[in-house]
Amino acid sequence: MGKAGQKFGKISGAAKERLASFLRRKHPVKTAEEVAAFSGCEADSVRKWLDGVAAPSCIPMVRLISAYGPEFLAALMERPPLWIDAAWRAEERARLVAEQDRIALQLARLGDG
Repeated sequence: MGKAGQKFGKISGAAKERLASFLRRKHPVKTAEEVAAFSGCEADSVRKWLDGVAAPSCIPMVRLISAYGPEFLAALMERPPLWIDAAWRAEERARLVAEQDRIALQLARLGDG
């Protein structure tokens, strides 16, 4: 058995850039603090990821995947496998349908213009 802190592989520089870009796109203001609040990761660690001097270890990566889902995985990979792309598209479709329903309800409340 390996040590608890064993690394499973290094994240490439390009993947670090995609990680930082994704997090900044999701949380353009106070990125580190917002990511920490949303994912349960430490804000100091997130700052290091954003600066490109570190990458998430196993547990923070699991927290990020849990928080952001397949969209995160798709953004992190140069060429995500089809199942991740399909999962991301299904999640995005559901989000857009919910947004469409919310807007339709607001329009109905306003009545005829």
